[in-house]
Formats: sequence, C-alpha cells, structure tokens
Amino acid sequence: MSDDKGETMTIKIQETDLLDLLGSHGERWVKGEWGNAEKMCLHGAIRRCSPQPGDAYLIEQVAERQGWGTSWNDAYGTNWQMIRERVARIEVTDADLADTFGPQWKHIVALVRRAEVLTADEAKRLDAARAAARAAAWDAAWAAAGAAARDAARDAVWVAARDAVWAAARALAVSDLIGQHGFTQEHYDLLTGPWATVIGPVHPDDEARRG
Repeated sequence: MSDDKGETMTIKIQETDLLDLLGSHGERWVKGEWGNAEKMCLHGAIRRCSPQPGDAYLIEQVAERQGWGTSWNDAYGTNWQMIRERVARIEVTDADLADTFGPQWKHIVALVRRAEVLTADEAKRLDAARAAARAAAWDAAWAAAGAAARDAARDAVWVAARDAVWAAARALAVSDLIGQHGFTQEHYDLLTGPWATVIGPVHPDDEARRG
C-alpha cells in the first residue's frame, strides 16, 4: 500500500541501532520501565532511534495491537531471545498502520509526527485553545467520537498526546463516520478546532466538508 505518488510511510528500525542500545546479549535490556541511557526496554530503545519524530508512538500502538507492545516486553514469560528475534524484524508497514488507525491512518501519522515537534509556543496556544473550547459541548463531542470509534471497533488515539492532540486524533480517526452513531460535523469541528486554529486543518478535506 502506498499513496497516490507511490510513496510509502513504512517505518523500519535498524537492528544494529537497537543492539547498540540493548546490548548484543541483552545486557542493557530491562522490563517494567522505559529505562535510561544505561538500560531500557525494547520500546525505550525504539524511542531513541526512530527515523522520524513521533514514529515511536505509532510503533507502540501497532505493536500493542499485534502482541509485541510494552506489556509483552514486561510479561513474565518474555526473555531476551524473544526480544532478540523481534529486534531483527521491526518494520511497520502501511498495511499495519491502516489496520491499527483505520481509514484516516495517513493523516493520523502526519498529525502524530507534527505533534512530536510542537514548539513551546504552539503547545501553549493549543492548550489555551483547548481550554477555551472546553465545555459541555466538548464533553458531548468527545463522547460521540468515542461512541463512533467504539462502534467501528477502532483504536485511534495516541496515548502520549496532549489533550488537544488526543482530541484531534480521535475525531480524525472517525471522520468517515460523521453523521453516524450520533457523531456530527459540529462534534468533529469542536474536537479538531484547537489544532486547526494553531497548526492547520487535520485533514485536507475539512474545508470542503464544512462547505
């Protein structure tokens, strides 16, 4: 799977980079914590050598869905040999991203990557915009987006996001369900509004959809 230009968003983590961090025999691999510069879990290492900002968070969601996420790293039965085998083949394909994040996966990938490089000023403005939008209407929109996501059986939120980014990602993931399950255009606009105000539209069709 690729975009219209034939480009792929596949994320690959180099085996050698991970082994440099974890140790060739797992001597710096740990369970139960992200770790530090000396020792770390598998996903802690992935965070340190991802090719683009934000990619580690995307990988974590895909990995959790596929059974090799942070809980797997920490599980009692997981040993270094199992981690070593996984280290050799960490590649998240377009199909993996689509399976995890749904039909709006390309735009969610773009949003997560952009969110990871927010400036301090952008973060402050996002928080202010989110606070301004926070009201009973926001809560209703959040519930509607959640219901749409649940009914569509998709998990599309980025767990490490700030409130405004989380809301935008959640609404974006179910934007194809506007008009269903009680999720309206007004709900979508409210949840994505803070991001759109500070950064820009979360989806290229947003203006046309409102028009």
